[in-house]
Amino acid sequence: MSTTHPGSSDPAEQLTRAFEADDADRVRELLQGHPGLRARIDDPDGPFDSPAVVRARSRAMLDALLDAGADLNAKSRWWAGGFGILHGASPDVARYAVERGALVDAHAAARLGMTEKLAELVAANPEVVHERGPDGMTPLHLAADVETAAFLLDRGARIDARDVDHESTPAQYMLDNRQDVARYLVSRGCATDLLMAAALGDGGLARKHLDADPGCIRMRVSDEFFPKADPRSGGTIYQWTLGFFLSPHRVARKFGRGDVLELLESRTPPPLKLIEACWAGDEAKARALLAAEPGLVKGLPESDLREVADAARNNDAAAVRLMLECGFPATARGQHGATPLHWAAFHGNAEMARIVLRSRPDLEATDSDFKGTPLGWASHGSENGWHSRTGDYAGTVEALLAAGAKPPAKLQGSPAVREILRRHGVSDEA
Repeated sequence: MSTTHPGSSDPAEQLTRAFEADDADRVRELLQGHPGLRARIDDPDGPFDSPAVVRARSRAMLDALLDAGADLNAKSRWWAGGFGILHGASPDVARYAVERGALVDAHAAARLGMTEKLAELVAANPEVVHERGPDGMTPLHLAADVETAAFLLDRGARIDARDVDHESTPAQYMLDNRQDVARYLVSRGCATDLLMAAALGDGGLARKHLDADPGCIRMRVSDEFFPKADPRSGGTIYQWTLGFFLSPHRVARKFGRGDVLELLESRTPPPLKLIEACWAGDEAKARALLAAEPGLVKGLPESDLREVADAARNNDAAAVRLMLECGFPATARGQHGATPLHWAAFHGNAEMARIVLRSRPDLEATDSDFKGTPLGWASHGSENGWHSRTGDYAGTVEALLAAGAKPPAKLQGSPAVREILRRHGVSDEA
């Protein structure tokens, strides 16, 4: 059930569309009518090499797949540790899968708060508290509640064990939707950091970190502060629980931790205050800081100047606009060595592209990883980008070409992008 072109009439592609729409009746009809599709029902052709059963979002879809012969206990073939349906499905679907006969391992029992089952598994083999499961997590990473976490810790689970894919601790995994469990782990002595303190609204913990290392106020959710030991790693789980490039200030805002934010502000030097004002879209504060110290941006190190590229990567047009107006360079390089214009193009954010274009950036600049220009990123993003279905790629490409970007030698990109390129004389012939 791989991703396919939405207009295709091929049965396999129809099956993909029906599955993505959670149309269980149509999935059942297609599987019944096409033996070849049933024969491939357990193929690991989904995200992270996962079979369809792992990604079922409803009881009806699970029934349709199982009735067609799907293996209820199939797992993804992800390098860091495979996921089964019990490791990722909604609690309702997961519990229904248990009713249908899914095997409950220690990770699933911890995730679903099945305390009696977990106790049974640990009694049979005490080492399961250390066992690696999906993403190389331990059961403690998935603990649904304080009771489950306490049970695992009391039986020897390592409180700061790091998973394989994100090299992150259980407490770090819990900041988005299990803060009560994270606070319990903090009370039991887990490793902490300023981002965790900000998310939990723990002023005492935040002050402890700032007193011990005033420089930690500069911490960001990035590889710089959370370097990867294994290059295959997906990077810190904070990217997904908190957000890419977030600072302690922005984490405190995200979770409404006003007292902690006030503390952070009191420990923040002016250059960093300017950056935070830009991220917050606080134009008045940003301009007041510049009025008090006009050379503020010129004195910033490259690691700070790149935040305009990070804001573009996060598709934050307002922050990008304010940073550029404050003097941040449009030439700044962020993730993949890409400029703000690369990221605006990749997102199909025509508004942000036009904002960046006011600074007259190099239209033919290439990123460091893929050697693509902003126009190339727009064409690729129109088919494969995070916003390929919603972004204004035609408008973005039009803006780039109007600014003087060199058209490609051959048509590329989505149908809408190709149409714009045709108007500018690009043909299918190389």
